[in-house]
Amino acid sequence: MLKTNLFGMVLLLGVSALTAWMSYSLSKEPFTLEQFRVSPVKAAAGEAEVEIIGSVEARRFLELGSHLFLDARSQQEYDQGHIPMAMSLPLREFESTFPQIAPMLDSDTPLVVYCSGTLCDDGLHLILRLREAGFEGGVLYLDGMEGWE
Repeated sequence: MLKTNLFGMVLLLGVSALTAWMSYSLSKEPFTLEQFRVSPVKAAAGEAEVEIIGSVEARRFLELGSHLFLDARSQQEYDQGHIPMAMSLPLREFESTFPQIAPMLDSDTPLVVYCSGTLCDDGLHLILRLREAGFEGGVLYLDGMEGWE
């Protein structure tokens, strides 16, 4: 009986290793542990009931012109490259920049807010600040510039 259980365990381990190897070799990009971790920003967005969108949806919104894109990164990062037609609204300069941008915003126009990538929480915090200012329709493009390029 011990031999049967041991054989079954070895067989299961072998099949699992073979399946993992096949998945790895057939995938266009190798698996990373990062793919299986829940981002702290994603978790916080869930708690704050902020909708998260991916790259496909963000690109579709940009093509349709249905959403206004806001970049929460610093002005310097924005100047180095940003999503086409996005406006710069750096989180760290919200108090001084928002009054200049507010007249260009329409509370009925949905917003896509982003920052540098999945570990950056500036986009999420910018959405929360915008909510406080009366702009409810913000979604978070969590992949940000990292996912766009």
